[in-house]
Amino acid sequence: MQVPPQFARTAVTGTIVALAALTLAGCSAAADDAKTAASAKPKASASAEATEAAGDGDGAEADAAAAAPGDCLVGGWVLADDQMQAFYDQVNADLTEYGIVYDPTGSAGLAFEADGTYAYSPNLTLAVDIAGLPAEATMSGTLAGQYTANDTTVTTDHDTNGLTMDVTVDGVAMDGTAVTEQILASPIASAAYDCSGTTPVVHFSTGPSTVPLTLTRG
Repeated sequence: MQVPPQFARTAVTGTIVALAALTLAGCSAAADDAKTAASAKPKASASAEATEAAGDGDGAEADAAAAAPGDCLVGGWVLADDQMQAFYDQVNADLTEYGIVYDPTGSAGLAFEADGTYAYSPNLTLAVDIAGLPAEATMSGTLAGQYTANDTTVTTDHDTNGLTMDVTVDGVAMDGTAVTEQILASPIASAAYDCSGTTPVVHFSTGPSTVPLTLTRG
């Protein structure tokens, strides 16, 4: 299909904007009723302090007291290929009226440390179809910062952007620097999470929707 030049330019611009908004692939997360009020930051010393406060209580009571909000998030995790696919399936549903379809390949690492820092490391390729115009974005590097958590919501801030992105639109390579700079200007915000299962489930935002994604051990 021959794409008119003016449409191609519009599509390219739309692609870059869309990729900027979606590069974090779910790390741009927001809870349905996210509250960004101050919450307890998981720290290595939190459990020890809680245990001391528990005094001479029995073992079960001491363990319960020792569990700080967000403790279950601490560790090295992976958003596996099937979870990335689930996220972009919802993105595609949200973008149906625009004729934009994303096809992801790869995964992303997500680490929450006991000292209240996090790191998101995508290793992801996105094939994109914009009403017949092909594009591709390859993402790597690391976005890192601090996080806090209460019983239901994890919030990140003070982000340092080390992400890189190579973009090709209709076979033409483009500089993705501006896209990563846009991401740097936008904190990840907040996401609801649930630790009732074997591993955490975090509700990542596509913008108009949220998608529950299961983390696996890295």
